Amino acid sequence: MADEKIPKVKTPNLVELFQKENIRLETVGIRKDRVYTSKKGLSPYTGEFGKAQKMHLLNRALVGFSYKSYQEIKDFSLKQSIDLLLTPEKPFALPVNDYYMQVVDNPEVVKADVPKGAVWVTAPEYVKDNGTLNGMRTQSLKAWLSKQFVNQKTSIHWRMFLFYHNLLVASLQNGGPVKNAFQYVDTLFKSSLGNFKDLIYHITLDPSMLVYLNGNQNNKFSPDENYARELQELFTVGKGPNSKFTESDVREMARLLTGWNFDWDKTMKTEGRTVVSNGYWNHDIGDKQFSEFYGNRKISGANNPDRADGELREAIDMIFTTDEVTKYMCRRIYSFFVNPMIDPATEDLIITPLAKVFRDAKFEILPVIRTLLSSEHFFDSVHYNSIIKSPADFVIGLAKEFDMPLLDNKFVPVVPGEDLLHYEFQRYNGIHNQMNNLGMNMGDPPNVAGWPAYYQTPAFDLFWINSETIVKRAQHTDSMFNWGNWVYYNNATKTGMLVRVDLPEYIRKFNTPENLDALVDQLIDRLINIPINAASRARIIDRVLQGNTNANYWSGAWYAFLGNPTADNRQVIQNRLAQAMGLIFQYGETHLH
Repeated sequence: MADEKIPKVKTPNLVELFQKENIRLETVGIRKDRVYTSKKGLSPYTGEFGKAQKMHLLNRALVGFSYKSYQEIKDFSLKQSIDLLLTPEKPFALPVNDYYMQVVDNPEVVKADVPKGAVWVTAPEYVKDNGTLNGMRTQSLKAWLSKQFVNQKTSIHWRMFLFYHNLLVASLQNGGPVKNAFQYVDTLFKSSLGNFKDLIYHITLDPSMLVYLNGNQNNKFSPDENYARELQELFTVGKGPNSKFTESDVREMARLLTGWNFDWDKTMKTEGRTVVSNGYWNHDIGDKQFSEFYGNRKISGANNPDRADGELREAIDMIFTTDEVTKYMCRRIYSFFVNPMIDPATEDLIITPLAKVFRDAKFEILPVIRTLLSSEHFFDSVHYNSIIKSPADFVIGLAKEFDMPLLDNKFVPVVPGEDLLHYEFQRYNGIHNQMNNLGMNMGDPPNVAGWPAYYQTPAFDLFWINSETIVKRAQHTDSMFNWGNWVYYNNATKTGMLVRVDLPEYIRKFNTPENLDALVDQLIDRLINIPINAASRARIIDRVLQGNTNANYWSGAWYAFLGNPTADNRQVIQNRLAQAMGLIFQYGETHLH
């Protein structure tokens, strides 16, 4: 029998919740301008590079902090650490049919699908009712994406993917055939550490982007301005005071981009990647005249199937001659990695010289990232723990920190002999669902501008936290440490899977876990990452002791577990630590990075 349908998790509208609660920024200690004044510039940082600096660097460079990554760079210099972070990830294993249990009762879908465990990203996906197959492959891709984040190396590669996914937004859910969605992910990943100008060319012709912003409907008889506008307003020159492209530029760009499409029916029914080409009979062959902002550039057309590509390349060259491209991109990078708000002083001190680095590098992104993350400005302590963790940083960070095992509920065990491929899919799908539950539907930002926390002033990252999501964060961590998160249940066979942290095994790797004072200090150091007041620390100890006044109680319980790890002795450790962990993750400091 097929599994129970995986429940759809509704993404909360964070902007609506924020506005409904009428939060006054000053009451939560946030200045309306969100500026953390730093007079330090881009000169290479030469100060102390100890634990605080290393953890700050990793918090901002990875998707979810990894203590394992800290241990990897523990003895590294700043240059060695940056070199490691800027090392590309190795090519990934492609998504496979790991969702087979979800469609086993639908013979038409099974017949049309690839076998269990086979790669589907270039496979046909045509079936009479394609909703099931399309939906399951999309879920498979989103679960696969969560897996890449959880298993990332100590590399900025997937963080840059997330940056570009938020900047150059397309939809995994609404990009047409699912192979389009994988191609979009593949395009961003392969270009994340490369040349931004080249990426703009490739993303313009990306099939998911064509569908998402109506590029596939753009023709000479009725030019569609959607992508033409976002290409300029959101993807390249932005909306700053010196970005003075005109409505005429939008119209002319729309004419220039007419005719690009792919064969939808062929893509659905045949093996292979989606092939985008220009149907020049649908392409406006006239000249395109741009405004003074673009140097009054005229791009000539021609009745030639190859000319459309030439026009596109000339248009991108034209856009990239403006000063605003490098400044806009550097603002977006700065706000993503350092501080969401940019004041005039930061514009002069950081953005302008960083834009020169970008232009001198001919739009290669790594010199910009290296310069920023190696700078005195980045390591100014005013930036430490100053940004609220996104749902991705929070959920992925938890999964990485606790190396969460797949714990089968002892009362409803997994069917003997069943392979773990499907259970792995369910685990990572559960991680995606949890991010979605907190307001971050990975793969499908709320609109073409991305997630408001990365662009909407003055709230920015405050959008992540409200009375609904803060409760959900607490429920997530309470479940992890106590009864476990159900990520899969088959009602027909009464089998399922829980994800729960094995706390005794987690602290077994700590130094002197039998010493409660030392243990609590290590937990604070790893999970909160900044000092807390004595009263907060005392409450954590009290949660472990639960009113026991015997100072040696904890060490006795720990040694009893080590000497005789029965279920009862293990449960004592699990229960006491679960109470302390629940409290730790209620502290506001735990949600900052």
